[in-house]
Amino acid sequence: MVIAKDKDSNDHGVANTHRLRLLQDTGVVTVRVGRGKDAESWTIHKGLLIYHSPFFAAALNGSFRESTTNTVELIEDDPGAFTDFVLWLYTGKLETEFDGLFGNACFAWALGDKLQCPAFQDRAMCHLIVQYKSDFFDEDTMRLIYNVSPPGSKLRSFAVDQVCLDRSVGSQTIGAAAVVSVEDFNKDLLERLLPYGNEAEYPHLQGSRYMKVLDMNPLRIPPSAGEFPRP
Repeated sequence: MVIAKDKDSNDHGVANTHRLRLLQDTGVVTVRVGRGKDAESWTIHKGLLIYHSPFFAAALNGSFRESTTNTVELIEDDPGAFTDFVLWLYTGKLETEFDGLFGNACFAWALGDKLQCPAFQDRAMCHLIVQYKSDFFDEDTMRLIYNVSPPGSKLRSFAVDQVCLDRSVGSQTIGAAAVVSVEDFNKDLLERLLPYGNEAEYPHLQGSRYMKVLDMNPLRIPPSAGEFPRP
């Protein structure tokens, strides 16, 4: 069952001949993620990284030290989110256990933002949209969203729209109401309410609004957010 369709049909891991060529003759690089006992180290095909990520392309093909050492340090980033990124690089899918762990999808979205990889961000957003079809934001999740995303981002837009929906249908919880303590949220909520009032559509019915490079079919929500089309 289809939930999203890539505008770039090549964005599906290494599932076809074109993608397999990215593994040829480009060598591998080491990516170290996190710090301390939670740090992880990955050996990844260079061609795959630079094809998907302008961040890695600049680091590995430019005048930075990483271009000669073939080692990239991401000590401030979440190892779990990078594991999801590696999975997506090679398969085009996210199969991590996001259900009930909203922070995982938020960290994945934020990593995609840093790596300048909108297709990966959209995969994480799909998980959030599907999960919140039957759930609500609490204060901790909203605070996390505003901590990991920049002003005006699609992640913040989705979160504010979801809270507006909760308000309009009368399902807002004490936890959701407490997000007024999150910096910038009041401003975003006011800007959203002024032109539309309490009118709100279900975010999962306008999924493409929160996507960067994917077309999301609002009428076909799969039982698993990991189900995406193959080329």
